[in-house]
Amino acid sequence: MSEASPLNHLLTGFLDTPDAEHVEKEAVKIEALPVVRVLDDLRTPPATNDPSELIMHRFLYRGGVCLLLGPTGVGKSSLLMQLAIHFALGKALFGITPGTAYRERGMRILLIQAENDEGDLAEMRDGVLAGCELTPAEKAQASSRIMVCTVNDRSSDKFALTLDALLTEHGPFDLVLVDPAFAYLGGDSNSQKDVSRFMRELLNPLLHRHQVGLVLAHHTNKPLRGKEKDNWEAGDYAYLGAGSAEWINPARAALALRSIGSDTIFELRAPKRGKRLRWEDDEKQPTTVQFIAHHRDIGVICWRKADPVEVEELMAEDGPGRHRKLNPVEVLHCIRANPSRNQSFYKAEVARMLQCAPNTVQNALKEALAKGWIRFEEDGQEKLYRLTGKGEQRAENTPSAVDWTDQ
Repeated sequence: MSEASPLNHLLTGFLDTPDAEHVEKEAVKIEALPVVRVLDDLRTPPATNDPSELIMHRFLYRGGVCLLLGPTGVGKSSLLMQLAIHFALGKALFGITPGTAYRERGMRILLIQAENDEGDLAEMRDGVLAGCELTPAEKAQASSRIMVCTVNDRSSDKFALTLDALLTEHGPFDLVLVDPAFAYLGGDSNSQKDVSRFMRELLNPLLHRHQVGLVLAHHTNKPLRGKEKDNWEAGDYAYLGAGSAEWINPARAALALRSIGSDTIFELRAPKRGKRLRWEDDEKQPTTVQFIAHHRDIGVICWRKADPVEVEELMAEDGPGRHRKLNPVEVLHCIRANPSRNQSFYKAEVARMLQCAPNTVQNALKEALAKGWIRFEEDGQEKLYRLTGKGEQRAENTPSAVDWTDQ
């Protein structure tokens, strides 16, 4: 730092104060100022073959963190293993697609974990290799591109130093998987200060210096019950992680595994930057939600895409503390029979006819609106709903469970 630098000039007025020595020492710690650039100099990433893009479409890039959130014991570790094997081959998993630069050559991946022994890790590896129907050549390639390290005795600064050394000694890597976050925080998970230091001051500089992406597995809070569970909005799912909201704030992206009342079928949601994945539902509409399930064969530790029929059957069942999912087509039939009424009317009428919760009807209305099946006109402070042409066609082709004309 030169004597004529703006920072030295700023410090000049403080050098005669009692704390001058302290100020000088603090200033010396600044090795270099952050880079400042003119806005016009920022470069748009290339649309294809961008080496910084780890997951399409910039859902995750080098230097960024993606949280994988999920309850304990559901299979986060095996999902990480499956993701690692697919990405090592340049293959997509459940619509999570590697960047184009990695489709041919795959990724080099480092898995750091604390809770599984060698036998557990080998079972997960063998389950994925068997359950995903890979060729012998693909199995060999995936196994050679993934390195595994168990670290269960270091946290906070010591973990950061260990991670730095591993990336230096065994790298370069494209992606690091860390499982779980609790093992390495070395502080209070509810403390914004502790979590912020871990995420922003320890991990973030490491990822940028080594130009590597990170998927960090983290436990979710205890399951919500009753009305509290039914009232969650889409954006709320980003805060599923246990502890401080600071877990999700510095993360660039998030994926969340959520129970829907089964011990084998789960909702996979992308609550942060999820639209970048460009998932589509069965109606070819954009979505940030899909359903995945454990492999059907006993002893095969592997995930599969859930069949729509088994999901529908599960969602139709009433369970403790939750209400069944309502087919939004039922809302269409109610609106068709009773056009130009407000939301309160439809919530009460559908809930009465189908014996479900009003909040369930409200969610179905939102889904129908998002799919372009219904529209509304504002009448003062009220919204009056009608079917669109697309909604009329859908209702015409899909019968209702009840007779809406006989009420």
